[in-house]
Amino acid sequence: MTDTPAQITDYISTAEASHRYKLAQEYLAFLARKQLIVGRKIARNWLVLPSSIEAYLANRPKRGLKPGTKLGPRHKVAPS
Repeated sequence: MTDTPAQITDYISTAEASHRYKLAQEYLAFLARKQLIVGRKIARNWLVLPSSIEAYLANRPKRGLKPGTKLGPRHKVAPS
């Protein structure tokens, strides 16, 4: 089975994607500009592919320290 290119009708606006995925429109446009999600710019508006947003959300890097990271002396937690 081969992948077919997405049709323009498969794309949604960043406004619609913002409501659907609870992400800011500006962040979705940023992801499209950085090619982290599939997007097309029409005039000054971005259209994004929902399946690419879902794939990004499933695989995006986690925030915070990696497991096993040791903190320096400035970051020790005070005993309670």
